[in-house]
Amino acid sequence: MKILSQIKYKHVVQLYGWSAWPGSMALIMEYMPGGNLLCLISRPSAPLDPVLRLRICGEVAGGLAVLHNLTDKNRLFHSDIKPENILLTADLHCKIADFGGACLIKYTRSHTSGDGSSRNAQLTKVYAAPERLSIRAKPSKEQDTYSYGIIVHGVLSRQMPYANFTSENEYVNAVMQGERPDMHDITELKNGLPETSNDRNIFDLLESVMMSCWVQEPRRRPSMLTVRDDLMNLLSKQDLACIQRSVADTLQNMHVFIPSPKDRRVLPLSCFNVRERRFDQGMKSFLSLLV
Repeated sequence: MKILSQIKYKHVVQLYGWSAWPGSMALIMEYMPGGNLLCLISRPSAPLDPVLRLRICGEVAGGLAVLHNLTDKNRLFHSDIKPENILLTADLHCKIADFGGACLIKYTRSHTSGDGSSRNAQLTKVYAAPERLSIRAKPSKEQDTYSYGIIVHGVLSRQMPYANFTSENEYVNAVMQGERPDMHDITELKNGLPETSNDRNIFDLLESVMMSCWVQEPRRRPSMLTVRDDLMNLLSKQDLACIQRSVADTLQNMHVFIPSPKDRRVLPLSCFNVRERRFDQGMKSFLSLLV
């Protein structure tokens, strides 16, 4: 909580404060009306132009780059980066969220120490790096980079990774042997673009970044600073009006909910049932009589 309160970056969800009551605690964070990235890429009716895919991948890379380089001595590894943990603003800008499995690493000249544990950290296996699956290695920036590569695949293909596997063991064994998500949809879509077009250039770069991020050997994966710079360099050359049109076209097929302060009923966080993950119904009924 202390570290997140110090991060003021446009592609990381802002922490506003916290609240505590007996047996529970809550972080108060900014509201993201666009939902999450998984909802966007899995909605067939919402068009996703190559230039918007480039902006999405560039912003996620930028958020991870900031986390991996907080200060000269501190690094924050997310450890569970996936589309569900990438939230969207009302105009589809990306912000990284859900730091429940994050690991803070402190570097000094003599040693490296951290407050994270591979035993307690959150883990979503379809986005987890091979070394995390095999030996449950402690969280690292290279593991975040691998997960980012799988996310880029989802942005390009608009498909869930490893959907063809029927069991967890089958999937884990395949990843350990170097297998990666199916590329058929990406190849088919890319081949339908003129070789010298701007859209083809975008797909080529994103595909190259994706494949470099998910290589088997962790030390061969690029830093997120490098990935961010490569993507943002190409994004800076895009026509802003074209990007805005792409966003507008996509938003026409999405439900972006921005609550009005006049219509919103406010409940104290102490009424929230942590075990059931909802506000206590009895308290809600009681409070509704007071409105």
